[in-house]
Amino acid sequence: MEVTVRRMCLVIGLLSLASTALAQTPGEIVYWPASALSGYSPTLKERQTAKKTASASEILSDLGNHKFEILRRDGSGAGELHQNWTDVFVVQGGEATILYGGTIEDAKDTGNGEIRGPRHLGGKSQKVSTGDVLVMPPGVAHQTIVEPGKMFFVLIVKVQRK
Repeated sequence: MEVTVRRMCLVIGLLSLASTALAQTPGEIVYWPASALSGYSPTLKERQTAKKTASASEILSDLGNHKFEILRRDGSGAGELHQNWTDVFVVQGGEATILYGGTIEDAKDTGNGEIRGPRHLGGKSQKVSTGDVLVMPPGVAHQTIVEPGKMFFVLIVKVQRK
């Protein structure tokens, strides 16, 4: 019972934090303490379990030409490419291998310059873990690989191309 109450308080706090960031006015700062960010990991894991998916994410703040997204993966993602956005990965927990360069197998434009396909082909790889930062420029095919039994928890800063 105590865990459920604590979890409910955390969720209410996180919702309040996110709504504050979404309502940002010019000249105001946006602040997410580490404890608030880390609190998203169990919440996103619960969403994965409920939806029977390997990943879950939430946009923390959409500030027009840049967005903040928190993402948890307990399995590998598909191949993707963003024509109009740079992704800055700030790894909060766990580990993954980011495949990049190369191409996307069976690539399909899903709209707004977002290209998706079942997997990434060719290119290079970079292992990332807690504390690492990786910048994925627009137009670069990539895929996140999470080994079985591992998880990957990341804050993604998405910056729109000018």
